[in-house]
Amino acid sequence: MKERFNLILSGVGGQGLITLGRLIGRACILAGRNVTIAEVHGMSQRGGSVVVHVRIGEGESPIIPSGAAHHIIAMEILEAGRTARYANKDTVMVVNDLILPPPLVKYPSREVVVESLRSKIGKFYLYNAEEVSKEITGSPISSNIALLGFSLSVNPLFEELIKKADIERAIEDMFKGKSAELNKEILHRSYEAGRSRLGG
Repeated sequence: MKERFNLILSGVGGQGLITLGRLIGRACILAGRNVTIAEVHGMSQRGGSVVVHVRIGEGESPIIPSGAAHHIIAMEILEAGRTARYANKDTVMVVNDLILPPPLVKYPSREVVVESLRSKIGKFYLYNAEEVSKEITGSPISSNIALLGFSLSVNPLFEELIKKADIERAIEDMFKGKSAELNKEILHRSYEAGRSRLGG
């Protein structure tokens, strides 16, 4: 693959996006892929927007230009709307079915944002990652892993670069004991959910 694969991770502070970017980076290294990661975040410890640029393949600039994302993972619906500028007609977008409007601000409803994204993004998937994480760990803390597993199974171009087994090995490197096992279970469950969504 000569072209770089451009992956955008978006959400708000505290949702584990930085950790997710590092996990994907580790999986790329284990798969023998070149990867660059750039974190763009403000107020990340106070619920502010966080965007992580992950570029797999040879190249210099770590920042993904507008309209050049092959895949977007959004931890929250409104943040998905903010990062839609990176999408093009071929982009695959996977969005956590969660909305976190900031207090004292009037925002559009979940339905309005989702419908707008569906009309603009060719391959748009809404996935309840928090539910999967809560079922397995009792908390939403591993929703990011669920979105990664789902993303891998619905985007063949992404899976061509890193396999589920590479991510499992990266999880084993970054997490220990029961935490590693639970995260691998979430990865597997969400991967299968993506396969089911595709009818496979």
